[in-house]
Amino acid sequence: MEQASPRRRPPRPKLKMPLIGNMLGGASNSSAKDPSLLSSKLTPLIVGVVIIIYAIDYVRSKNDTHGVYQGVDDIKEMAWNGKVAKKWVNIIPPDNEIHYMFQIIDAKGEVQTVDLGNEKAGLGDLMMPKNTLIKKAGSFDVTVKRYFKNDTTIVLKY
Repeated sequence: MEQASPRRRPPRPKLKMPLIGNMLGGASNSSAKDPSLLSSKLTPLIVGVVIIIYAIDYVRSKNDTHGVYQGVDDIKEMAWNGKVAKKWVNIIPPDNEIHYMFQIIDAKGEVQTVDLGNEKAGLGDLMMPKNTLIKKAGSFDVTVKRYFKNDTTIVLKY
């Protein structure tokens, strides 16, 4: 007694992503051998744009005019009269040193990035973004103007 073989169904088409091509192999298919015209032009274009953007970002970071002011001498020579735009903390691994860093934007729009280093008076804990810092050149006295509290003057200690 011979059984009738079940009807063989045709193979399913491979998954395709628009503009990219086949997702799951299918190298034996004829569609894999001739990629779509749009995907063959789009991928090199995307790679080229990414390389150009990376190069522009690299050149801009190399030509950046403002650096990080750090150390007692640099901070003493600086004059601050502006708002704190950003504040963050760097923890340096071997001894877990805490370095408070912040950016001040003055009235002219110039940005100064300051690393307080091992400052012991606690200015990093006291100030917050949007507070105004006032410091004269050649002095360690910093006045912090805050919204809801009285203005505070701190003497930086190193």
